[in-house]
Amino acid sequence: MKIVMLTGSPHNPGTSKQLADAFEAGAKEAGHSVYRYDAGLQGTDQPHFLQLEKASGMEVGIPDNDPVENDVLPHLLKADVVVLVSSLYYFGINAQLKAVIDRFCDYNHELKGKKSVVLVTGYGSQDDLGAIKLQLQKLQKYMRWPSLGDIYADDSWNQRKLAVYVQQAHDLGQSIK
Repeated sequence: MKIVMLTGSPHNPGTSKQLADAFEAGAKEAGHSVYRYDAGLQGTDQPHFLQLEKASGMEVGIPDNDPVENDVLPHLLKADVVVLVSSLYYFGINAQLKAVIDRFCDYNHELKGKKSVVLVTGYGSQDDLGAIKLQLQKLQKYMRWPSLGDIYADDSWNQRKLAVYVQQAHDLGQSIK
């Protein structure tokens, strides 16, 4: 299967990166191809957001060198599985991943019906992850992306507990069918 993994954390190495790395390794071991875009690790010279003109309601066009338009979206259109990876930022996904997801709007119909996986880390409890779960479940439902498995790793500051989630991510990657 063709898997596209979108990560958002600017922290390298970070807890969500550990889940992403483990899932990717498991998926590759199972024979899948994985295209990965680390939105949070793009340089400052890369366009991240659609800029607005000074005139109200006027948008600037997407630059020709836009990596999301030129590279990420073509991979997404061909993908069988979309993997979204984020750490918890306040109550939702991080801005870098959100900026990529916001670019889906021109391709909503073409992106419908893919399968999905969500990998999230947070330093708090499962209760603290409630809002991000709802946000991502609503996205999955809207996009008609049935979940192949989601991991919400709470207390990710705890290395012993995080190691369990990392193993689960690896196993989930291997189990994709």
